[in-house]
Formats: sequence, C-alpha cells, structure tokens
Amino acid sequence: MSNDISLDWFPVNWEDPKGGIVRLIPFSPLVDFSESVGEWHGLALMASSEDPELWNDQFKEEQDSPNIVRDAMIAQMGHSGRMVKEMTFLERESIGKFPDPIPFKLFQLAESKIKPVWFLEPDLDDENWVELTLEGVDQRTKLWNLIKSIGSGRKMMKIARIFAEATSPHSDDLQIHIGASLSAAWWVVETNHLTEDLHTRINHRIASRIRGSLFGLCQHLNGQIDDEESVVLLVPVPMVRLQGVLSALDGLPESEEMKQEEE
Repeated sequence: MSNDISLDWFPVNWEDPKGGIVRLIPFSPLVDFSESVGEWHGLALMASSEDPELWNDQFKEEQDSPNIVRDAMIAQMGHSGRMVKEMTFLERESIGKFPDPIPFKLFQLAESKIKPVWFLEPDLDDENWVELTLEGVDQRTKLWNLIKSIGSGRKMMKIARIFAEATSPHSDDLQIHIGASLSAAWWVVETNHLTEDLHTRINHRIASRIRGSLFGLCQHLNGQIDDEESVVLLVPVPMVRLQGVLSALDGLPESEEMKQEEE
C-alpha cells in the first residue's frame, strides 16, 4: 500500500501561480459525508461527461425502488460488490448510497446555482486517454497480476482493517470511518495491478485538466468578482487519490484547454 494514502477529510486549497484556487474536497465514494466546502465559483468533477446521465438514472431507480441499485451491485460480486455488501452491514442510510452522493449533490447544486461545470475524465473519443485505459487493462491481465488476484476479497478486508486501525476517526462517527476504510481498500485492490508510472501519468492528465478548468473559470468570471477575492474551483476528489492529484498539481503540468459543460 502506498504511504501517500490517508483518510483525511479536510479540504486542501491549492493556489495556481497563474491565478485562482483549486479547492480539493476529499470524499469517500458511496459515503454521504464531507467537510464544509465554503464559497466557490465553479465545479470540476473526477468523472466523464456521461456520468450525470448515469447518476440521474440511478437516482430515479432509487426513488422508485429504494436500494435497488445497491442490491444489483452486490449481486455482481467482485471487489465492488464485496465493498458495498460490507457497507450494508453498517446499517447507515448515509453509507453505501447510490448515486455517489458527494459528486451527485455538488453537480445538482452547481446546476441549480447556474455555476459552470467541467469533467476531468476525458470521454472515450480521446485517443490518449483510451491508450492509458487500455494500458491499465493490459497490466491487469498479465499472469503475475492474475495470480495476485487470487484471494483478493480477503485481501481487501485485511487492508480495510489496516486503514481503520492506522488512521484516526474524523469524528465520533466510527461507522463513517469504517465506510471510508472499505472504500480506500477497494481502490487499493482494484488498482494494485497498475504501475506507479501509469498512476503518475493518469494523475498528470487529471491535474492538467484541473488547471485548464480553473483557467476557464477565471475567464468566465473575468471582472465579475472583487479584486481581493480569489476565484475558487471546487474539485471533489476520492480521499484515497488526493495526495496523487495534489502531487501532480505541484508539478505544474501545462493546463489543458477544457470545454465547459453546457447548461
């Protein structure tokens, strides 16, 4: 496991030397909890432009039949199903929720407040991103990684216990802490086959698109905010990925020209 992984819920402000602030909001996927996000002007999501349609479909399905998406995920088995099943044992409405509550709620809020939105994961018509994705698939299928996947369900639970015991709960809510530990362990097991170089290149691309989104936001708000006020781009990031993304931002990758989500 990487020493860079933590279960820290506190927001991190990253100041771009070209102007503006990126506010990284750590969250745990499927857990409805985050710290206060403060004032912000635009949103960049670690998702593709196709994800909101999926979120809306899941939201409607959950309204019609509560927990139907969760139960379908459990039935699929695999690491994801095991994680969600373990979350249900916590018996908390705020844990194991679909659609993923933090990005979905912030997306809804941005739409209701008419704030600009960008998506940080390129769509599948982006050849460079497809190459990175396929490289990850290739690494997963190598013989050694297939051997390592044997017994990975037990491994995931062991890693979750290590995370839960090695980190301090954010509050008295131990179940939120356990939920975050399960989510972090799932990510470690799911990405265990990826090389450090591939992780770095993925984070570099995401950071480049974050900077591009911030630049676009600054242009969008040109002259609309006070001189003493900084433009803030809100970026919810799975806490298990926070340090990798932050390190990539510190490397100051060239900003990628980004298309704003159409209203």
